[in-house]
Amino acid sequence: MKNYVLILSSMYDFSTDLVVQRLENNGDAFIRLNKEQLSDYEIFLDPVNTILRVKGEYVDVETSNVKSVWFRQPVFLRNIPGRSIDINEQLSLSQWNAFLRGLMVFDKAYWMNWPQATYAAESKPYQLMIAKKMGFSVPQTIISNSLGFERLPSTNFIIKSMDTVLLKENDDCYFTYTSKANPEDFSLDKTKQAPITFQEYIEDKLDIRVTIVGSKVYAVAIKSNGNAISDDWRTVKKEDLEYVDIELPVMIKKLCIEYVKFLGLNYGAIDFIKTKDEYIFIEINPTGEWGWLSNDKREIDYAIAKKLSEAN
Repeated sequence: MKNYVLILSSMYDFSTDLVVQRLENNGDAFIRLNKEQLSDYEIFLDPVNTILRVKGEYVDVETSNVKSVWFRQPVFLRNIPGRSIDINEQLSLSQWNAFLRGLMVFDKAYWMNWPQATYAAESKPYQLMIAKKMGFSVPQTIISNSLGFERLPSTNFIIKSMDTVLLKENDDCYFTYTSKANPEDFSLDKTKQAPITFQEYIEDKLDIRVTIVGSKVYAVAIKSNGNAISDDWRTVKKEDLEYVDIELPVMIKKLCIEYVKFLGLNYGAIDFIKTKDEYIFIEINPTGEWGWLSNDKREIDYAIAKKLSEAN
């Protein structure tokens, strides 16, 4: 009887395509459920006997042998175009969200990552607290719906959201990025509406992205035209970004692996800032993007496929 890899993702996710290609080349049996296409299938879940059946135009699988689950991109709404959602669709999405969480009945499978661990690790305050406890340097941070910057050591600071922000207005979608700010930009009347993350501004920094798959670590410095980027690198045009392979200090590499493991994750993407003297932990994303980093030298797709394939 076949053992299946279950993939919970999006039809638009290029990273999933890369891993699926690896699984196909390996001859692994897998079921890919894209969140936008769930209603195209007839799906049956027996939670007591842990049996899943998926029936559609190109697939008809029934199994209780799920050896691994890739909880890749199961969250709705983040990539739905800017349009209003009627009440029936809201109900449908809420129930599909609950269904995807319900797949935790396959608790004997290898998960990348276990949903509860993912939700906990997405909390930015929790991330920072654990990072500091484990030995990372972290930026001084105040979260407040008041003038939180007054508690920072300098008037040079940045502001950022506490979670991924996707705002919709008519046909337009808006994202928020980390931004440098000044005290005169704020008044108590404005800040009282919602909490803001105020964080010390670190000058002369180099952005580092570290991708961890189990005990495999892939680290790159992110530059533009050969230089470090002073602002949020996500605001730079993709064609102007460069990813330069770097070797992390042994202790930082070891801490990265231990940190991801402590959070109960098998995968994580960590952002650091490197100064002249140290690596400063900024955040971890337990479902962070990596498709734009994977190449012949950084075979992240291979490492993920190998973990999913070799799970018992």
